[in-house]
Amino acid sequence: MNIGALILMGGQNRRMGGNIKGLLKIDEETFLERIVSVLDDFSTIYLSVNKRFSSEEIKKYEEMGLSVIVDTYDDIGPIGGMYSSLKKCKEDYLFITACDMPFINKDLINELRLNMKKNVDIILFSKDRLLYPLGAIYSKNVIHFMEELINSKEYKPLKLIRNSNFVELPLENTNLSDDVFKNINTPEEYDQLIRYYNK
Repeated sequence: MNIGALILMGGQNRRMGGNIKGLLKIDEETFLERIVSVLDDFSTIYLSVNKRFSSEEIKKYEEMGLSVIVDTYDDIGPIGGMYSSLKKCKEDYLFITACDMPFINKDLINELRLNMKKNVDIILFSKDRLLYPLGAIYSKNVIHFMEELINSKEYKPLKLIRNSNFVELPLENTNLSDDVFKNINTPEEYDQLIRYYNK
């Protein structure tokens, strides 16, 4: 099964004071670098960015071995980067995560791959029936659903999932911790993270 990887980095970062979350550091390593190292088994790692990124910034990411995709639609949340990337990627499926999720790991990815079937549009984890839309695998089959939602100005990934042929994997049935889905959205959360690592 042909699966690429996608890191979403096209958000506005408002809650982080405008700082690009993927460039925040833990132990001298950026979130982006940490995530890329986890995704090194994929033949292609795509990076979704918005139109505010300069050509110099894009070149820097390409030098990291990333295939950069500029969002077709700005400011509509994760679904914008997901849509643009699924349209442009050469693979039939994408494992999709975000640049503010520095704790994703290979165990999570392997669990998804083991349970992936060809007739499934989306495979993702849940906990207590709460779905995790990122850290999940999406098929190109959902592109037409995405277009309908975007045209209707409905940008919530959960609406896309509910309208697709999806499989949920209860986190409780695995050895994974829900920490793998933790995202760092605010300066306070980042400070807390740094304090934890500096203990």
